[in-house]
Amino acid sequence: MKHLGPLALFGALAIAWTWPLALHLHDAVPGDPGDNYSFLWNLWWMRHVIATPGLAYFRTTYLFHPFGTTIADHPHTALPALVAATVLRPASVITAQNLLLLGYVCANMAAMYALVWDITRHRRGAIFAGVMFGLSPYLAVHLLGHFDLVAAWVLPLFALALRRAIRGSDASALGAGLVLAVTAYTTYYYVVYEGFFMVVFLGASIGAVAMVRASPPRSAAVRWFRNVCLAGMIGAGVVALAILLTGGRTLYVGDIILSARTPQNALTAMWVFAIGWLLWRWRAVLTLDPDVHRRMRRAMAVAWRVAAVFLAGAAPLLWQAGWLIARGEYVTQQYGWRSVPHGVDLLAPLLGHPLHPLMAAVSVPAYAALRENYVEVIGWIGIVPLVLLFAARRARPLDPGEMRVWRIVAIAFALFALGPFLTIGGFDTGLKLPEILLRYVPFAANARMPGRAMVGVYMALGLLAAVALSSATGRLRSPLVQWLLIGLVAFEYWDTPIRLTPLDHPSAYRALAAAAPGAVCEVPFGIGDGLSVGVGSQDRAALYHATLHEHPLAGGYIGRMPADAAERYRRYPLTAALLRLSGDTSAPSPVSSSDPSPCRYLVVDRRTSSAELQAYVAQLQVDRIASDEDRDVYRLR
Repeated sequence: MKHLGPLALFGALAIAWTWPLALHLHDAVPGDPGDNYSFLWNLWWMRHVIATPGLAYFRTTYLFHPFGTTIADHPHTALPALVAATVLRPASVITAQNLLLLGYVCANMAAMYALVWDITRHRRGAIFAGVMFGLSPYLAVHLLGHFDLVAAWVLPLFALALRRAIRGSDASALGAGLVLAVTAYTTYYYVVYEGFFMVVFLGASIGAVAMVRASPPRSAAVRWFRNVCLAGMIGAGVVALAILLTGGRTLYVGDIILSARTPQNALTAMWVFAIGWLLWRWRAVLTLDPDVHRRMRRAMAVAWRVAAVFLAGAAPLLWQAGWLIARGEYVTQQYGWRSVPHGVDLLAPLLGHPLHPLMAAVSVPAYAALRENYVEVIGWIGIVPLVLLFAARRARPLDPGEMRVWRIVAIAFALFALGPFLTIGGFDTGLKLPEILLRYVPFAANARMPGRAMVGVYMALGLLAAVALSSATGRLRSPLVQWLLIGLVAFEYWDTPIRLTPLDHPSAYRALAAAAPGAVCEVPFGIGDGLSVGVGSQDRAALYHATLHEHPLAGGYIGRMPADAAERYRRYPLTAALLRLSGDTSAPSPVSSSDPSPCRYLVVDRRTSSAELQAYVAQLQVDRIASDEDRDVYRLR
């Protein structure tokens, strides 16, 4: 009963923070038109699978008909879709999705509250952490369309179970494995982050390694190494500065061409020498006392229990992944050292909240000036959390050792979020960071947007700030001051009114829903995924419309589409022509209507179809079966 008040507060904040979503549960979804449509299709597909014997959720021909696709490596949201198909079955797909989102926001705050309460038993501190994590700018920007990432409640819940497990609870270790399995059916990125958290948290809890300041060098070899690193650092810095000032040059040494037009290589060399110079001043010390051995054995016991439960719970999904690899259909992004997606700019914490009603006018142009998409590189922490951490730096928490672990977690996730190289003000400093190696880690490489690791930073900093609040002295101990700080952090993270995508129910699709079975080609026609710019039209509203007419869709959009999808559609004369007339210049020229087709119906949007595209459809052997103010529906003879 003592937690009903905080839970009621979180429920009210979920409605207010997503306002005016509560007024449009049945006719709109958050965000701009785009990825949000795919999550509606996920919910519909689960309902269709349950109602239709013989269908499997992770493999479908209702997208990319007739050859179909897997959705195992797509943001499939299988567990939320199952909830929408069972518990929320009476609601429409739109309403079910919006209720899930409201539930996510409330659960994010509640799970973070539970984690901090388990550590501090301090209600206001736990509420502060719940608000800071659950209303964070990271979640605000991903509410614009990445609905799977809004379900961040799994992270603090996993941390809570893992924390209890490392303290001796075998049941909590099994619970952590269960949460990890649940995460696999909710959002792929957070499986990677929970695995990363477990490695960092357990490793830091063991406490076997410490960095200590080295004694002054005594041997000539060490002094020589120090001097070489110092000279190399200065020399590489001078070369980088010269390239910046002069634009660099290209040198020809025989048949060898040496190009030095950008300073990044010289800067990388400078950083390497700098790190070498630091190594003689600081060194890692390995401690292997009996207590470390005990903690190490416990960490290993926790790790294998978590892994065992996860492997058992996620077996259907892992089987699908293995099947994809065996068939050569596993799709991941291919990129080089320079083209790898970069992470959060080091200046991002100074750029403000891009969705805040007062800060947006400054924050959005600031991100634009750095040529950054704030959705993927959001870094605003806020003034109140940082001031609180600074003001309470001398406070004594209940367990300083545990706070050390959480500081390590915060630093580790921050390094992850910074991406493959350090960027300051949009400038690549040349410093390569550990995340650059992620592309060599199987499966984890598909978590390709490093800035999303900021969710772990918000969790760790929220916990540290809450612990500081719970152990504060002086005026910070006053309940009035603490409630004021809770209100201020909520104000700093405010984002309403949120943007909404209105959803209609065109009569053309109602008529199509009553038509005989057959696949549909939306015109303009296109295919796309999260790894490419796509081919042809990129109007992802086709996914929502598919939930209305309930026919298989030729073409479509997905997180990871089949690698040869475009080539397959170019083999069909009809879709090759539609692709060409929808913007794909590499597709063959239009052909006669007597050629084979992967679809039976054409839905032509007159607003976006060119005159040439409409003329091509008109000369096909088709019968018009429905029309409305924007679209015509044709059946191919």
